[in-house]
Amino acid sequence: MRAAILFIPFVYLVSAEFGADFNHWITKTYGEGAKRRLERRDLPGGSFGGKSSGNESTTVRNEPVVFVHGVSSRAGEMMQQAANYFKKNGYGDGELYATTYGNGGNADKTSWMKYHMQCSSVKQVRTMIVAAHKYTGRKVDLIAFSLGVPIARKAVLGGRCVDTHQNLGKPLTHVVDTFVGVAGPNHGVAPVIGNLPVPGCALLPFMPICNPKDGLFSGVCPITSEFLTDINGRHKYEGAHVYTIGSNSDEIVGSSVCGQITTRIPHQNGEKRYGKLRHNQVIFHPDRPIRTHFQVFRSSYEVLLRMVHDHRVV
Repeated sequence: MRAAILFIPFVYLVSAEFGADFNHWITKTYGEGAKRRLERRDLPGGSFGGKSSGNESTTVRNEPVVFVHGVSSRAGEMMQQAANYFKKNGYGDGELYATTYGNGGNADKTSWMKYHMQCSSVKQVRTMIVAAHKYTGRKVDLIAFSLGVPIARKAVLGGRCVDTHQNLGKPLTHVVDTFVGVAGPNHGVAPVIGNLPVPGCALLPFMPICNPKDGLFSGVCPITSEFLTDINGRHKYEGAHVYTIGSNSDEIVGSSVCGQITTRIPHQNGEKRYGKLRHNQVIFHPDRPIRTHFQVFRSSYEVLLRMVHDHRVV
């Protein structure tokens, strides 16, 4: 499917890893194995966050933010760029966190189709949320993009994984203050091909990313994958404040799937909606009239900041 190529983000990879103090704390608290899984030193830009030294100020002025990347991406790419914007606006290293789930793309242009919302990815994000919360002693804010949105929602929801049936535990709702989902396929995908929305996953259910268990299967209304049915079966568990950002022109996840705006989360508190932003453009070139799936994120740094810091949509 031609639209599939568009899942690959155009990014500038930067060096990223945990601060030494946070690294030591994770090892002491969860063990060396957990530290390796979270830090992902096997990948350039596999993680970031935490204080570098115990001598740094112990005061956490802002609620820590956990960033969750999208498909075929890494913590040190788009999420690091967003974190840098937060740094320019008063946030410190001890208040900004991210890990990498999956293979990070591995320079494989077809890797996007091999992704699915497997339990291991959900556990990775869930552990990062809990670690940031316990390390700082504060509630956390979550900012998730693209496929990271449903994965992060399940990480907070907990319960049984649809693929492995492992019980993740109780919801983490009490730990999360603000949840922001950007260009997320919460109800499936209907990528735009030749200006027409196509129920891609209904046509290609054999691809891992579209599979009917832990994929984005949708388009055969009202049936969706077990994973999507699970995360949409309960409401208001994502956090105390829930917001979304989306575009009517998102060429990857589309806009409407079976009569529902797919980027919206049921019973959300507010939304920023762009008329002509494609999936990537929301973040790349906010001054340009047409924006893509990835630009939806890159154009929204200030919107994200105000949502998590002030609980308002600008």
